[in-house]
Amino acid sequence: MRVPQELVYLIVDNLHDDIPSLKSCSLTARAFVGSAQTWIFNKVEILPPKSRDDQDSPCRKFYKLLTRSPHIASLVEELQIVLVGSETCFARDEDGHYLEERHGPWVMSGRTLSLVLPLLDLKRISLIENSPSEWNESGEFSLNWNQLGRSLKSSLGAVFSSPKLEEACLRGIVVDSPAQLLSLFSEAISLKELLISRVHFTQGLNPTPWPESQPWHPRLQSLLVSDLDGDDLCRHLLHPRIDLGHIRSLTIATETDEWEEKLALAAISGVTQHLALFEPQTWAWFAFKPILTSTLRSISFFSRRLHRLIPATFEACPENSALERIVFEGPIETFRAPRQYKDYYLPINAKIEAAMVHLSALKSVEIRAYTWAGVHKSHLFLEWADDVRAGLPSLVGRDLLILTEIVGADENLHYGWE
Repeated sequence: MRVPQELVYLIVDNLHDDIPSLKSCSLTARAFVGSAQTWIFNKVEILPPKSRDDQDSPCRKFYKLLTRSPHIASLVEELQIVLVGSETCFARDEDGHYLEERHGPWVMSGRTLSLVLPLLDLKRISLIENSPSEWNESGEFSLNWNQLGRSLKSSLGAVFSSPKLEEACLRGIVVDSPAQLLSLFSEAISLKELLISRVHFTQGLNPTPWPESQPWHPRLQSLLVSDLDGDDLCRHLLHPRIDLGHIRSLTIATETDEWEEKLALAAISGVTQHLALFEPQTWAWFAFKPILTSTLRSISFFSRRLHRLIPATFEACPENSALERIVFEGPIETFRAPRQYKDYYLPINAKIEAAMVHLSALKSVEIRAYTWAGVHKSHLFLEWADDVRAGLPSLVGRDLLILTEIVGADENLHYGWE
């Protein structure tokens, strides 16, 4: 019995995030092929080759597929390129030396990617370096823009400046200056989301800024900046030519809270709904007051001083707050109660209780406690959780408190904020 095509579309659309089932559907009948392929190839991830001499790498396979079935190119809206991934071993021996030789990103020497990119008309692109942060402190294993081959640099440049591009993510790139980095996207008039982390500038202490008279066309709605090795990028994003007045979601992680605060103040407007900060100032509630606007619906903060950050945050909430979700992150040691935990939590709970009259929309307060993998013991978190629940009745009584353990792999990883 023939299945109506409308029902086929409905079945496939409900499987849009289940790739194995979509592949099975595409083999079921010809009626399923077109709609299944639309979702299968909507987002494509290109992984690094398993070895340097891999003649059948993921990128080569994808290029062969595009040349054999040209219609697939029009289905690809998002391309994620993994520069360094699980093919590289990060393990060390007893003397601290790496067990395997480390190699730079495969795209620096590969040629096939420059053939793939011109065939696509992308809305979203990501170049991701997945490696421990200490493995690449100065960027020697990141994508080096000025050392790329001419054809690949031209192909990537065309994607970055495309009027169709809506989202770009760079995690691990070496450029001369913030001006050179920003120039990659200056013509991307549709760019709404920009995520930049692990950026290394080669010009030193005073890199070239964006020219005063030159326009920068994107009107960003979502911005993530992780600049934990400095603050050059944050400083240069405060350029008057860069429009930050439409930011709905803002995430900033820098080593210098002064520039983090300045960028937050410049970007937060009446449309901003989500804010995430790394190590914000915790010495007084009025340090938060200007950035905790009434339109914010969720905030996420990481700090090594949670015992100061939590009460300061609640004290700074505005009277007409729209906050629905608050997340605090930090090492478990920074929010552990001494034996007399009631005295420890009493002033914190009092400030939370006083602020609750302004937080009628609040649905959850999550505290994520980080424990190191090498010293992880389940009872440590359980004892801590019991103390926190007993010490914060204002949140427990309203069924708002969520306590989560995050087992970190390495103390120097900045807890994922890179």
